[in-house]
Amino acid sequence: MEESDIMEHPGISRLPPLTALRAFESAARNRSFTKAAQELFLTQSAISRHVRNLEELFGIPLFYRNHRAVTLTPDGEAYMRDVVDAFARIDLATRRLKYSGRQNILNLQAFSTFAMYWLIPRLGRFQEINPEIEVRLTASIAPLDFEHSDIHASIRAVTGRVDDNIRSDKLFDYRLIAVGAPSVASGVWPLRAPADLKNATLLHSLARPEDWGVWLRAVGADDIPLEGGMKFESSAMAYRAAEQGLGIALAQSFLIEEELATGTLRQIFPHEVPSERTYYLMSSPRHCGDPALELFRSWLLDEIAAATTALEAS
Repeated sequence: MEESDIMEHPGISRLPPLTALRAFESAARNRSFTKAAQELFLTQSAISRHVRNLEELFGIPLFYRNHRAVTLTPDGEAYMRDVVDAFARIDLATRRLKYSGRQNILNLQAFSTFAMYWLIPRLGRFQEINPEIEVRLTASIAPLDFEHSDIHASIRAVTGRVDDNIRSDKLFDYRLIAVGAPSVASGVWPLRAPADLKNATLLHSLARPEDWGVWLRAVGADDIPLEGGMKFESSAMAYRAAEQGLGIALAQSFLIEEELATGTLRQIFPHEVPSERTYYLMSSPRHCGDPALELFRSWLLDEIAAATTALEAS
């Protein structure tokens, strides 16, 4: 069958132009013609023209337009879901073909507590949409050394300025809250104010030895002795000890959202104290541009944005 026969055959319908579909998909997903134009390196008028061509082809409007913004019509919303999914499937199929039979490894490094409490519970979503990438995740608190390692990126809590020669994406601010098991919070010595911590066992992380001092000074309870309590190699161990009712730990609030939601940990006091540390995704200069790294970076920043939005809405 010749191409002209395919186009004219009554049983075969023509697909819309791919450029118009791509423009619609981007505009619908971004809810903005301007953002779509930036994403596709086109002008806003070109995006508008492509979308208008689709609307004329279908004979129905896909967007409501006013002078400030555009919003999808019900038909546009329904079409958007299918088209976005279709382009995602094409993208996945393309990457699978591109990397078929080739080793595609992503070497990541993170502090153990961040990895265990935040990254690993979400990593399955990244693997689901990027099955061709083999993720290798290690934990380390050693000084960062991209020059003599094959690490693609490291997630770190940094004090002060980051190295201008390393691409660094800010993830989270470091904020501390006091947490414990529900039984400890309402035990024999109820904890109503920070000063009541003199009756509690403090759980210390040797990886963050300064945290309790910073928190207690900030809440005006710096007379609480820091010499006693229990000490653990990592914050993750301290959190686990707190869950088991061994005492009160200082936690990075964004890491334990699930534990707070399920009630295995309870925030003891309302005080939330900022630290000088900030979490960054730091990319190796040798690997910037590698597809596996760039896909992970894009996914991680989207996850961070979603988590931040959800936290602000709660």
